[in-house]
Amino acid sequence: MDPAGLTILITNLILGLGCAVPVARRLAEVSGNARTRRFYAMLIGMYLVESVAVAASMATMVFNIVLAFVWGIVFGRWLRRSSAPIREVLRAAFYLAVYSSLPALSLIVLPVLGAFAGWDVLSPAEGARFGIPRFVPWPMNTVLGLFGIAGTVALVLKTVITTGEVSLIIHLSGGKELHKA
Repeated sequence: MDPAGLTILITNLILGLGCAVPVARRLAEVSGNARTRRFYAMLIGMYLVESVAVAASMATMVFNIVLAFVWGIVFGRWLRRSSAPIREVLRAAFYLAVYSSLPALSLIVLPVLGAFAGWDVLSPAEGARFGIPRFVPWPMNTVLGLFGIAGTVALVLKTVITTGEVSLIIHLSGGKELHKA
């Protein structure tokens, strides 16, 4: 494994294992279930699926964004049964959505490593050498721009889609009244 791949792997292990703890606690609170370990294991599995989707998408984030629709439906159907206030349920869905976009955001490590290795990560010529087509507009034609924009778009779209679907499913289920908590 090359140094970039190893760094991405280590970054994802740290993010996946470390950030799962507060999200698992939030899900346990919202569900009324004190067993955080089950949610932690579920989140690690989710992170693994997200990481495979990022790798399969090769920085286009297509599969990663498609998973946002899947998570929105799955967690919307599950969270609609929660007796917690809707604000807390949506906050948990938001944290879940942000957690699911961490594999895409972890790719920003590549341009950071490149900058330390002496690459001009803001150069279109270096971007072309990296494999970014010349017709791509600036700043996406730079290494930093490509990974920065791809990660940001994944974060925003996944958060909006997943949280929006959860909200829509909860509101359409009719079994939950709006709480002001």
